[in-house]
Amino acid sequence: MIKESEHEDWQWDKGPIGRLIKTGYITLRREVEELLVPTGLSHTQWSALGIIRHFPGIMPSQLEPILMIERPSVTSLMNGLASKGLIIRKEHPQDGRYKQIYLTEMGLKLAEETQHFTTAIEERIKEGMTADEFNSLRALLVKMVGLFKEE
Repeated sequence: MIKESEHEDWQWDKGPIGRLIKTGYITLRREVEELLVPTGLSHTQWSALGIIRHFPGIMPSQLEPILMIERPSVTSLMNGLASKGLIIRKEHPQDGRYKQIYLTEMGLKLAEETQHFTTAIEERIKEGMTADEFNSLRALLVKMVGLFKEE
């Protein structure tokens, strides 16, 4: 059993790269979630609004790989956004079996008002890095993801 004092001494920066990336992601996500509290949106709901804003008429199946969530989670997510009055579903013009997703006026307004959250978080990161370090970090993360997407 780990004693409380040993737990406090855990060196998060010495573990495997996967844990470090996860720790970084969770840290960033918590910062965004703190900004989202007044909106009543979850991080995933906010992300979905941004995607729908950029791709009006996107279908739920197209959201799965972007949000990295499974179909039942997309359905639940869309139901939640619809119940808040932020999205509407319309029949696909060529195939009525499919639904397309659009932002309502309220959804568009909220997406536009909160789009700067990502930039605000990135600016905080940049304050602690040089421009070269930030650009290198971005390039290395893109390269790492690309290594696994090619498989």
